Amino acid sequence: MRCLKFFILATLILAISTNAIVAQERNEKVIINLLSGKVTDRNNKPLAGVTVEVQEGNRRTVTKADGTFTINTAATDVLIFTKKGFTAIQKEAGRLSQLTIQLEQTKIGGGDDEDIAIPFGTRKKREINYAISKLDGNQLPQVPTSNVVNLLAGRISGLYVQQVNTTAGSESATLQIRGRSTYNSGNNPRVLIDGIVRDASELDVSEIESVTVLKDAAALTWYGLNAANGIVLINTKKGSSKKLTLNYTSQIGSQQRQSMIQPLSSFDYATLYNEALTNVGQTGIYNQAALGAYKGNTDPYLFPNNNYIENYLKKSGPVQRHVISADGGSNTFRYFTLLSYLKQDGMFTPAETSDFNSNIKFQRINLRVNLDFDVNKSLNIKLFAAARTGSGREPLDGAPGLLNDLYNLPPNAFPILNKDGSYGGTSVYQNNPLARLQARGYTRSLDRAMLVNVMAKQQIGIIPGLSANVLVSYDARGNYISGLSKNYEVFDMTGTTPAKFRTAAPLNYISASFNGNNRKNEIWAGLDYDKAFGDHKINASTRVQRSVDFAADRLDFRGQQVAGRIDYSFMDRYFVGVVGSYSGSENFPPGKRYGFFPAVSAGWILSEESFLQDILKDNYIKLRASYGSMGNGDIGGARLPYRSLYRAPAGFGYSFGTSFAATVSADENSPTGNPNITWEKLKRFNFGTDFTFLKRALNLSLDYFNDERSGILTTPIIPSILGIAVTGVNEGVATSKGFEGALNFDKEIGDLTLGINANCTYAKNNVVSLNEDPGIPSYQSTIGYNTGTVSVVNTKRFFISQGLFQTQAEIDAAPRQTLAGKVVPGDIRYADVNADGVINNLDAVNTNYTDIPTSYYGFGMYFMYKIFTLSGQFQGTSGRTIQIRTLVNAGPSNLNALSLERWTPTTAATAKYPRLAISDRGNNDANSDFWLRSGDFLKLRTLEFGIAVPEKFTNKIKIQGARIFATGYNIVNLKKLDIDIDPEMPYAGYGSAFPYTKMFSVGLNVQF
Repeated sequence: MRCLKFFILATLILAISTNAIVAQERNEKVIINLLSGKVTDRNNKPLAGVTVEVQEGNRRTVTKADGTFTINTAATDVLIFTKKGFTAIQKEAGRLSQLTIQLEQTKIGGGDDEDIAIPFGTRKKREINYAISKLDGNQLPQVPTSNVVNLLAGRISGLYVQQVNTTAGSESATLQIRGRSTYNSGNNPRVLIDGIVRDASELDVSEIESVTVLKDAAALTWYGLNAANGIVLINTKKGSSKKLTLNYTSQIGSQQRQSMIQPLSSFDYATLYNEALTNVGQTGIYNQAALGAYKGNTDPYLFPNNNYIENYLKKSGPVQRHVISADGGSNTFRYFTLLSYLKQDGMFTPAETSDFNSNIKFQRINLRVNLDFDVNKSLNIKLFAAARTGSGREPLDGAPGLLNDLYNLPPNAFPILNKDGSYGGTSVYQNNPLARLQARGYTRSLDRAMLVNVMAKQQIGIIPGLSANVLVSYDARGNYISGLSKNYEVFDMTGTTPAKFRTAAPLNYISASFNGNNRKNEIWAGLDYDKAFGDHKINASTRVQRSVDFAADRLDFRGQQVAGRIDYSFMDRYFVGVVGSYSGSENFPPGKRYGFFPAVSAGWILSEESFLQDILKDNYIKLRASYGSMGNGDIGGARLPYRSLYRAPAGFGYSFGTSFAATVSADENSPTGNPNITWEKLKRFNFGTDFTFLKRALNLSLDYFNDERSGILTTPIIPSILGIAVTGVNEGVATSKGFEGALNFDKEIGDLTLGINANCTYAKNNVVSLNEDPGIPSYQSTIGYNTGTVSVVNTKRFFISQGLFQTQAEIDAAPRQTLAGKVVPGDIRYADVNADGVINNLDAVNTNYTDIPTSYYGFGMYFMYKIFTLSGQFQGTSGRTIQIRTLVNAGPSNLNALSLERWTPTTAATAKYPRLAISDRGNNDANSDFWLRSGDFLKLRTLEFGIAVPEKFTNKIKIQGARIFATGYNIVNLKKLDIDIDPEMPYAGYGSAFPYTKMFSVGLNVQF
């Protein structure tokens, strides 16, 4: 690991030095002359906006409105002419016999910048029959986040990104592609980085070249058993033979907490606690003297009034990010190198002492070297190597433990510090937040990863177009835990003599340990054939794959498969393709581990037919369709679920043998195995259309999809006489159908460049079959409802609420409610669904409430006017439901600021929530629609404003360019909620979860 880090760093330094040396040699030894010329199209019409640059140099210019340009060149320089929609050409400056250059316009979807990544290959956009969405890495904002996956939110059609954690260093997210068509776990797509399954959260945004989402069977079937939930392909940046660039970016900013349910003052807490006792027939424990002392804050030691959140959780924490990268090369050797540093500090305070600092802290260093070398005309070798080191720190008992105290300790539990300076505490509440920060210690986690791809491509000369290809990957990672421990005493001074709790311990090292060390190797080897014959073109690929994932504390994970595809096109207008894979997993029974997964696709560029060319001149319409099958081997449950395991506990078990004397006792582990268990099977039909209008400025794609997923694990229906649970059986079926659309508009209008993007996905799923308890009422059946549930409560079965009881007469006249021992005014009233005069579990009904949105969308804008740029991206969801019961009842004794809106006889007309109760809460805590709210939202995810330093200043200091910019993340949040929580992360900031956060930063980018 250390050797590789030094190697990569040395290569980075070498590449940067090479840039400087080459530039210096050119300046010192080569005579530079001013070259003037003109660029036109094939009709001799001047072309404005053509980039003219010196290959392997840093000199470039752009043609004017009349197509003319001037540039400093040497006779040995190679000039590269590029413009979107035209084929790039190269010309040697010393051999330019004429200074008028003609560029050939490409076919729509066939330009140099319209390559689409597919599994182990690329295709022009016009050649693709698949449902694929692509995002270029340069479209991602520069946000100093520890998880770049969050930056994809709202940017790619079909892809739903939900942020689920905002802790510094742990900003995690979940992904879904086209909703969810299974009701089991294992429903997330696989993310591949440079063709290998890896953790995308560890990437720096400047490493990403492109993100491609594969969505239909023709694109996914290549991956067989791993394809049914979709695939996200992330390619890292490669070197360029066109230019030499050294790029430096520096950012500083802050992460700011938002949307927290506020705690109560000691007076309000004591008042409400008394009320909650009185409501269940008990006597309040706080007398008027105590209430007066809390309200007047007359004795902070006997009657403390703590606000733990404000005192020990800062409103913001600093972040910073620094990146230096270099890329360049020649026609035979290309490189991209990067070194980045990210640091995020937590918000706990005061956490620093003379011995240690227990505040959350995260640092990550990313090193990357991507090399691409043409050994000769027929052999190409690539080496993609990355190393990462991440260091995290948190309080010894964990950040969730401390947050649990901040959210749930009563504000009057104890004084934080007694009069004598000792830590306060009681026999019931012994965790003192200040002591946890300053006298408990910390843990540090050091994560290291090394990721290497070696790829080779050998042209086989005897068959033109045929090449042999191999990719070998080696990933290794490890985790090292260390830190310091300490302990403290707390004292309760309220009695006649002080009472001590806990035992003090001096500062010491914790037991260090290595965890999570694993190694993964993967190989893909096969043949590619790419050949054009007049109007005919064939692209074919085949690969054999094998992988091993090793860790010392478990059995190896192994997988292997054979995959192949053939794509044929005629006249670059008609396209057909076939793809298939024979894929297996050791997680399934011997003899039943492999399956064959085929798919077919077809495409037709309708707009290029002769009968439409006059009508659709300069416009583009393509129709495409695909159908095929895929598998999902991530079915959840135990490892190797086909096995039945036995143990021999003392004193009981099954009897074996023919003699009691020879009996061996054993019993079967639960659950028992299923020898016929298999994977989920997904069949997907996709029909799509692609449009290009307004002289290639407007691009629109529309897709319709229809899925059927079978073989979903469901509970077996067997007699309970077995006395043991049985692994699920593959008898579940679900369907999903919907549509998605994506729009992009790019236009240059004088000095203004305008870009607009929008996308929307609608997916509706239904459960067709699953095994349920026999004899349940039809209205409690899941059949016909969607596959999701409401999070935290993890159910879709709810009582139907009818408001709050206002009087005892209403209760007497209503059906008898049996969910609690006592029902009184202020309690929730429920509908008697089965009309039997009793409210019990038979009155809960299945619903379509789910926290999985039925539709999600995004839209954004980009404006550039002279030296100013402004861009923003929105993300929204619709059809999503969350529950707030656990939020309303959060905090000490289920009390917080929301409790002030509870029902009382005097607030009956305006009360939002039921009466308070310290016990017997079954009626009001039942899962009912009373507590459900819309989880829909529209967020301004990112906003970036930048100012480019004028060229007259950059030229003076000999740099290519410089830019000052400011970014924001999670800036505006529009929602339908009646409480101040974030609908995307409604449970952040309570329980033991970190609060929802915003992020702001300023930065400087310099290109040399």
